[in-house]
Amino acid sequence: MTAPAKAGALVRLLLDRFPDLAAGLWTDEDTVEVTIEGERNVALLQVLRDDPELNFFFLADAAAVDYGPTERFEVVYHLYSDRHPAWLRVRARVNRADPHIPTLTDLWEGAMFHEREMFDMMGIVFDGNRDLRRIYMSPDYRSFPQRKDFLLPDDAADSSAAGVRPLERPETWDLTRLSDELAPGVVAHAEAEAEAKP
Repeated sequence: MTAPAKAGALVRLLLDRFPDLAAGLWTDEDTVEVTIEGERNVALLQVLRDDPELNFFFLADAAAVDYGPTERFEVVYHLYSDRHPAWLRVRARVNRADPHIPTLTDLWEGAMFHEREMFDMMGIVFDGNRDLRRIYMSPDYRSFPQRKDFLLPDDAADSSAAGVRPLERPETWDLTRLSDELAPGVVAHAEAEAEAKP
């Protein structure tokens, strides 16, 4: 593999410390990316943070990716170091059927809100996070809106605080009103509603 000049030193350092990362390593001009199994995230990221030659002290972002209903999730971390001109992206694989991964809150307190968001939107459980609860959706919401297999009117709509209006339930959709052009009845209804408002 040939690394761009800016990323080359970091690639050599990473492969010196972690030779097994070679198979999942990718780079461009200003980013180096490695892919790992999720259970390895804390051990790897702690070395990346604490090794003085690496010094990735800043966790800039953490987000989840869903590769589809039959595929895995990934938790993606973006790290910054003032020792290297390239950003470091760590992609940690998470089993979709049992979506657990260790928390990073012991390494970076700021990971708390990233992890809560991923838990709320994707259903990924961060083992060891002391305050893992929903951050956007109501506490009794039972689904995960950013999963690719999420349907708006799914079983989460049974929750009293689901935020799903009855109009959005498919059993209430009146598809006979739709045609290639906007149906006159829709326009008449919208005009009547506008006139009825004070």
